[in-house]
Amino acid sequence: MSDLVQVDVNLLGRQFAIATPPEEQETLQEAVRLLSGKIDAIQGAGRIMDTDKIAIMAALNIAHDLLKIKVGEGLEIAQFQRKIRSMIEAADTALDQSRPV
Repeated sequence: MSDLVQVDVNLLGRQFAIATPPEEQETLQEAVRLLSGKIDAIQGAGRIMDTDKIAIMAALNIAHDLLKIKVGEGLEIAQFQRKIRSMIEAADTALDQSRPV
């Protein structure tokens, strides 16, 4: 197991120290830049001033963007997850029906 490195992050005027494996440090810093960009865009719109609301809106924007990413055969991740859930439910139903009472 590799040692962790500490990455200091400043978001919304608050300082955070985040531990991460060295090989994931650049990915973490990219995530911070992405979140910072979303925060800046929300603050730039000037509609929301409360930092908690800004953080939540930024997180929702990133989660929404993630779910819109296309995966195999052009399915969005959200569609892919819904299809998987549907298949799991169908399998559970089939298993329940095949069990002796």
